[in-house]
Amino acid sequence: MTEAVQALPPWPASMLISGESAHGQKVLHEGEFVVVIYESVPSVIRINEPYPYDEFVRVLDGTVVLTSLAGDRQVYGPDDHFLVPKGWMGTWDMPGPFRELIIVETAAWNQSESTIASSFGSKSPTGKAHPEVLPLLVDALREDTLEALPPWPEGVVAAGVNKHVQKVLHEGEVVAALYGAEAARLTVASPFPYDEYVLVLKGKVVLTSEDGSSQTFGVGDGFLVPKGWTGTWDMPEQYLEKIIVETAAWNEAEG
Repeated sequence: MTEAVQALPPWPASMLISGESAHGQKVLHEGEFVVVIYESVPSVIRINEPYPYDEFVRVLDGTVVLTSLAGDRQVYGPDDHFLVPKGWMGTWDMPGPFRELIIVETAAWNQSESTIASSFGSKSPTGKAHPEVLPLLVDALREDTLEALPPWPEGVVAAGVNKHVQKVLHEGEVVAALYGAEAARLTVASPFPYDEYVLVLKGKVVLTSEDGSSQTFGVGDGFLVPKGWTGTWDMPEQYLEKIIVETAAWNEAEG
């Protein structure tokens, strides 16, 4: 089902290079981070002030061409993923109708001091002078090398192999990480420690909550595990996922 969006104020004339300034959004979730659907008609936008927050993007429809101030040009289409780092500047070209899912840390989203954030919300950025967009392309991530994690504590692994791995791809206002495991069924008895957006890259996972409701997700599916969730996490085959977690919550839970 297509989510209906609410109209946003038009971009300032100084930012609109070409096309029309007609765009909208819908907030799907607001917890430790905000999950939003954003869509726009064809247009080219000049990001003429530092990007106000880390923004994870999953393209749902259309194409976007990002060109940084340094001239780095990246093209993303449906089901591609990338992270726009806080402080990025350049042009954002949507040659056709465009729709995306974005994730932004809630505190940054809610504080507005920039032109970009006047539509969405954020604080002014600090950090690298010219950060570059981080591609998170599925084929490359599937081939990445992950590092072993300590075994799960006794009682967590109800069946299967107690072997899992991880790699942190980005840590700013949000953490982007890869997580992999051998086939196993985990008991999540303690409340889940944070909001976690998940994109399945390999295998499948069956989540069964304490009330008995069950959901199955396979390659290409995205879902959000809310803070406080409990139940069983069943990976019937070798499994790989990409996750997005708000950094403060990640550091508190993961140490």
